[in-house]
Amino acid sequence: MTSVPDAAEPAGSHHPLRSSEPGPSVETARLGLVTVATTVVGAGALLAAGAAGHGALLTLTLVLSLVLAWSWPSISGTFTPQATSVVLALSAFAIVLSALRDDLRWVAAAVAFGIVLSFFAQLRRTTGRDGLVLSLLSAFGGLVLIASGTTAVIAGVSDRGRTVVVVAMVAVVAALLADLVGGAVRNAAVLAVVAVLLGAVAAVAVGLGLHGPGAATAALVGAGAGVVSWALRRVLATQPTIGTLQGQVGAGVASLLAVGAIINLATVIT
Repeated sequence: MTSVPDAAEPAGSHHPLRSSEPGPSVETARLGLVTVATTVVGAGALLAAGAAGHGALLTLTLVLSLVLAWSWPSISGTFTPQATSVVLALSAFAIVLSALRDDLRWVAAAVAFGIVLSFFAQLRRTTGRDGLVLSLLSAFGGLVLIASGTTAVIAGVSDRGRTVVVVAMVAVVAALLADLVGGAVRNAAVLAVVAVLLGAVAAVAVGLGLHGPGAATAALVGAGAGVVSWALRRVLATQPTIGTLQGQVGAGVASLLAVGAIINLATVIT
């Protein structure tokens, strides 16, 4: 592995799509159109892949994970963006491909591999230790998101699981309305309730139409997927570098992968 020099400042601080001044507060943060488009397109692709089955869902999850590896350093604050991207890309292959086993037995080992790579990348730095902890946390956060998305891959094995994927992705798209009204409604608690209700209602409507999970299960999955995806996008929207192309794409992809754990839980226990 070649030595990776430290970045002078966290990744993504250059070439913003809009003003590069300090980021907005939590109360005024609003998403860019690229984030909204990425979320909608990604959710639609996951919906189609989930309906198609295990192989399609695994392939698309790998693609999204690689996109996250490219974009995540721009909003996570890492001081070694190139090294973090390489670590996440290599880890993405290991983590997502571990889902070839339906029991996800090797996911934990693949994540551990990514953690080791993260430390090794920092050991290879040639100058200083500025931002060491932040760079490690950036890599760990990306690994968590990739692992979460990977756990949803097993949903593609069963008809019920595929329905859960469809329901969850519909809820994610519905919850985007809470993002879009963020400028008019600045109370985060109110917006969280809006995201929960929108996700639950949309999930129940679609779930009943598909004759898949019951209304109660669909409502829980929809509420969870809606609020988790909304919350992550809202937190990332406060980052100063969210105005970059990478930042906006990363926020959208991250909010999709984060929902994977909810899909997995619903698939396993129902």
